[in-house]
Formats: sequence, structure tokens, C-alpha cells
Amino acid sequence: MQSVDLKRRGFFAMLGIATSLLMLPLSVLAAVWNRAAFDAEKLDDAEKGLEINGEIPSSNISIIAPNRAENGAIVQVEIATDIPNVEAIAIFVEKNPTPLIANVMLAKGAQAKLTTRIKMAETSGVKVVVKADGKYFTASKNVQVLENGCGGGGSANEKFESSIKLRAKQKGNLTEIKAIIIHPMHTGRATDDFANIIPAHFIQVADLMVNGQAVFQMQWGTGIAKNPYLTCYVDNAKVGDKVSLTWHDNLGKTGTGEIEVTA
Repeated sequence: MQSVDLKRRGFFAMLGIATSLLMLPLSVLAAVWNRAAFDAEKLDDAEKGLEINGEIPSSNISIIAPNRAENGAIVQVEIATDIPNVEAIAIFVEKNPTPLIANVMLAKGAQAKLTTRIKMAETSGVKVVVKADGKYFTASKNVQVLENGCGGGGSANEKFESSIKLRAKQKGNLTEIKAIIIHPMHTGRATDDFANIIPAHFIQVADLMVNGQAVFQMQWGTGIAKNPYLTCYVDNAKVGDKVSLTWHDNLGKTGTGEIEVTA
């Protein structure tokens, strides 16, 4: 079995050759998404799937999230760390049906700061594990949830046309990138008006590139909120450079968007 690091290096190497994830076969994409970790129903098993061990509590990891979330279907979380040489950032919600929310791998140019929106089934700790120089650092924040947000909603027969809204703006020495992907992100646990289970339909892999070079590889589970939202930062882009985002979901659907960096 390949290690997570080998998969990571291999995937970024492929992206350096390809101009888009659209050129990669689905079999390769399926191998990249860490099924064992994302399907795990217990936090320990999810961490084991990511080969996390020897966690070190750290005050250098910032988690900004509401103390009290009215609706667990959309909980915004901002994560930042000044720990040097960050390789990956994993987000967990211990009491979700599947605790692993996201595993984000960073390449050259990526800053260890991001914002996304997640689903939370109930009051729980939001746990972050940062991998840096082969070590694992961790912090957590408790969020009180008033309404279960893990079931999702909608209908298995609903039609949607996916699109990506992108913005890339120069801010000093960094470029701030914001993205919204229109996607239902069905968990596979919600029912429609006739009590039928709505099949799982969610984005598994999303890659952010600058001038064709991978910067972030994001693996997502069903715990990412509907219409995934992302804010992140890179230091290897300038005005006029091309930023692209490409995603693939569990049903074989894909989408991509591109924009130029503005001042």
C-alpha cells in the first residue's frame, strides 16, 4: 500500500505535466481520494487512514468558528498556522457520521491559511491536524450546534448545472483566491419527500493551480457544505497570472474554472 506522502508526491508530479485534472483518468483520481480515511466512522480510524501519529498540541494553530451554530448545515471555519513547512491540513468533526471533513495538501506557493464551510451533525469539537516536516500538530475548538446539518436535503431527481465563481486578487505579497462551486454535496443519508434515500453525490478531489502548476490539492468528504466555498492564499502569483480550479465528484462528473489575478 502506498503511503499518503507517496500518493501526494505522485499526484503533484502528474499535475505538473498535465495542464488540467480533466486529462487524468478516473482510475487515477479514485486512487488519490483516501476512501479508508473518509469512510471511517470513528475519529481514530479516520486519523489512522491518514497515517497520523504522535500528535503534538499546538497554540500556533488558529481555528476561527462560531461558538454557537444555528444551522449545522453551514458552519464557516477559518484555519491558519505559522508552523513552518506545512505539508497538509486535515479537518475533523468528531461526532459527525464520518469525522474526516477535508485533507488539504500544500505545494510550493501555498500559504497555510484557508476558509471553508462544513456540516456538523451535533455539538462537537472541530479538530485540525497540521502536518509539517513529518510531524503532526493539533488544535481543536468546540462548536455548539442547534440544528443537525449532516443529513443534507433536496431530491435525488433535482437538476443542477454546476459552475465555479472565482476571484483572485493581489494583496501585498500574497494573492487571495476565493471560490464557490455550485454542487449539491449530498451525503447519502438524507431522504426526499417520499422517504427515499438521496444517493451520495459529493466532490472528492479539487485542485487549485497557478499557471498550470498545482498549489493546493483538496480531498473532500460529505462533510463539506453544499456549494463548497473556499478562501486561500498563495505567494507565487502576480497580476495577470492564471488561476484555475478543477473538481471531480464520486459520480464521475467534473468541472473547471479559470481567472486572471487582478490588482
